[in-house]
Amino acid sequence: MDQSVVVLSFIVSKNSQDLSHFAALKIEEGLPPVYLLSSFSERNAMTMDFTNERRKIIDFLNGASTVFLWDYDTVRWIKKILEFEFDSRDVFIIKDFIVMLYPAFSQLRPVDLCIELQLKFPGSFFSPAQKECRLGWGFLRHCYTKGLASDIGYLSKLQTYIEDLSIAKWVAWLKREIMIQYPDRIIQTGPFPRKREGSLFSDFYFQDSTLEKDEKIESSPWVIQCFQAGGLLSQNLPGYEDRLLQVAMARELLKGFQESMDIVVEAGTGTGKSIAYLIPALWWARKNQKRVIIATHTITLQEQLYGKDLPFLQKILPFSFKTALLKGKNNYVCLNSFFQEPLHSDQFTDREKLARAGMFSWLGDTCTGDLGELPYSPGSSPIWKRFGADNSICMPSNCRYAGQCFMLLARKRAEEADLIVINHSLLLADVKTNYNILPEHGDLIIDEAHHLYQTALKQLGFELSFEDIHRQIESMKTGLFYTLKKSYPVWREIFPAINWAEFQSCYESLFPSGTSILEQAKDLFNLGRQILAGRLNLCLDQGKMGESVYAALIVSIENLIYRLKEYIQLLDKINSCLFIESQQLEPVRYELIKNKNEIVQITDGLNTILTGEEYSRVTYLEKTNLISLKNTLIDVSGILREKIFDKNNCTVLTSATLSVSQSFSCFARDVGLDEYHSIRLNSPFDYDRQMLFCVVNDMPINHWTEEVLAARAASFICQIAEVMQGRTLILCTSYRYLRLVQEELCARLKHTELRVLAQGIDGSREDLLQLFMKTKNTILLGTNSFWEGIDVPGEALRCVIMAKLPFWPPDSPIMEAKAKLLESQGLDPFRELHLPEAIIRFRQGFGRLIRTREDKGVVILLDDRILKKQYGRLFIQSLPIRSYYQGSSEKVIQQVGRWA
Repeated sequence: MDQSVVVLSFIVSKNSQDLSHFAALKIEEGLPPVYLLSSFSERNAMTMDFTNERRKIIDFLNGASTVFLWDYDTVRWIKKILEFEFDSRDVFIIKDFIVMLYPAFSQLRPVDLCIELQLKFPGSFFSPAQKECRLGWGFLRHCYTKGLASDIGYLSKLQTYIEDLSIAKWVAWLKREIMIQYPDRIIQTGPFPRKREGSLFSDFYFQDSTLEKDEKIESSPWVIQCFQAGGLLSQNLPGYEDRLLQVAMARELLKGFQESMDIVVEAGTGTGKSIAYLIPALWWARKNQKRVIIATHTITLQEQLYGKDLPFLQKILPFSFKTALLKGKNNYVCLNSFFQEPLHSDQFTDREKLARAGMFSWLGDTCTGDLGELPYSPGSSPIWKRFGADNSICMPSNCRYAGQCFMLLARKRAEEADLIVINHSLLLADVKTNYNILPEHGDLIIDEAHHLYQTALKQLGFELSFEDIHRQIESMKTGLFYTLKKSYPVWREIFPAINWAEFQSCYESLFPSGTSILEQAKDLFNLGRQILAGRLNLCLDQGKMGESVYAALIVSIENLIYRLKEYIQLLDKINSCLFIESQQLEPVRYELIKNKNEIVQITDGLNTILTGEEYSRVTYLEKTNLISLKNTLIDVSGILREKIFDKNNCTVLTSATLSVSQSFSCFARDVGLDEYHSIRLNSPFDYDRQMLFCVVNDMPINHWTEEVLAARAASFICQIAEVMQGRTLILCTSYRYLRLVQEELCARLKHTELRVLAQGIDGSREDLLQLFMKTKNTILLGTNSFWEGIDVPGEALRCVIMAKLPFWPPDSPIMEAKAKLLESQGLDPFRELHLPEAIIRFRQGFGRLIRTREDKGVVILLDDRILKKQYGRLFIQSLPIRSYYQGSSEKVIQQVGRWA
């Protein structure tokens, strides 16, 4: 890199009316940096008018020996617009540097990347391309500085991962620079670079107070005083108001802890329930030296608790405490699994090689080994997730990397903690493994508890797709198969006592056996696809499928089990052949047993489906973006009662939506709570002042087809959205109905400023929410996952429209099986199941609008059953309002116009 370097950027406009921007920055030693800037439309770039500009750019590039570009799209555009070939120049892609050195930031925009790395660039820019160019050069200089401080051993191993990629030339050059500038530097050894001071992730994960505060508080009234005027919170939170609801909740928790009683708390939005349970829990844990665990459902709440609420309490509480964030095994990288895989293989794609190099770099930065630090990326995530520590024979205590095992470190930290934050899945996994995951604890707080039943169904059940089997077999081909093939000739010379004839016979049978598994699995799931036809799910039942179709599916499952058992036998025989004392063979035996046990788990799950003896289980096919075969328990109450509630001193279950008709009986029955104390705390928000609730009474749900309803609903939505200037969320109860409404809306709003975004059509849930909050005049349509768990405070959301009352389809396999179970117990499925589920979801949908004391808006229901059916009053009574408006579509639009 002794000659000139050019960093270039090409920002291509997605709108034909806007300009595209080109920028190139040339850096030559001894000369000031030089920019070349151009702006043009693609159409103009292809005409003769652009000839002089093109020649100027090409001359500028021709003088450079090394070129840096942001991404591969830039390369394609340069070739298309400029008709320019880079020939023999060294061309590097800046995004490759990010994936290789900072994979945790690989999905960030250039500006956000520089902010994360604290790189500052004063001054203004003439175009987006010039800004990207300047940020790129600053990032490259940062990479150079970081690289010069790196260890030669680390760079050598990094180079091995990417030896066929162009970026390997940069690493080789960097090694030479280090050897020239720092010839006496000590070369470190070890599998991965040592953790650096000031890790990118240390502030979040390790925020325990360094100041030991030993004040002991024996009196429980002190906890209550924290929430009152002049108390700890009002002293440390400007503008804090005395919250009677927090006091009531804290008092109930103290009662549960002290009297060994289970507590159910329904706390409406704005109650401040996180702080209301954290302060009593921390006081109880420190006073009695008893660990408390908090289990949440969403990552968002986990991060709020661990990244915001607990650090705040670390600062203000008069006693010190230790906390831990603990996740399931699959969230932690397995060092043994990562380093057992060959450094280099022709079977890896370029993206896979880069992803593995990035993970190697990340291991030197991460404090936790938590794969959640690495963002989702189609090209990298499958590689990263492959090294999770969730393999069935993971035994960290007997592993060569035990002293560095991230999962062991997380568990050790949890063992030393007074309070641990986990999720529902890990809680249920602990139950499933007979308490082999979580440290001993006496008290448990389950937040977002309305998800507990569904999480239990999933965690205590079994599911399989063709993609699961394909992933398993393919990972063996690139891992185990490759190792056996490569090492066999060497082993044969070193270990003559092994029965190599049998080994070779079994090894040569592995590939065709794996192929036959994939073929049989493909037949099974293709049959499942045909059986489902246009349906989203279907219970495995002779009456629903027909005797011949059901029999064909069972035979297909049996055939797959037979193929899987053949494969297991081959793995067992190969393992027996290699079962001699040798450290060299240990990694291979590890892989053999790991893969065998994973295949056994699939086989056992399929065998459970075939037996089908338990009345409390259901097996069904489900279609999402793939076809899955699922088997799950329906009645989990006995397991939860025995394994959680009976075991703990106190279990607190809390959520904003747990009761139906002011009763917790349905929730308690589902999760297995027999004796408990309950309290309902309404939201502190003034709903009658902050919002208007309307019911449209001229859309007869039971008398019109969905097509007619969708057309009428779309017409109404268009008029409401014009009044509200977009800012409208539409909650649908099925994807089919969402599509019908979306098509009608797009047709009607084609020539207006209003924009329509729809779940499953315009992007992921997270992407759509971000767009909705940033974009004006927008209507957002969502289905099941949008009824809860989304938080859009402020002016971005002013109107929520619920298309129908959210009853689950009665023929969905789990609901149908649960209804039969209730009938067998002499209960009415509609009153005990379908209606309570719908009321809970209705309350959740209603709660999407008002998230703070400043929020205002309108909630509208387009379902006349709430007025005409006897059960409708139960929906109305479940809302925190004293009055509402009902009328025709026209009248409701007028009312909303006056209110807005």
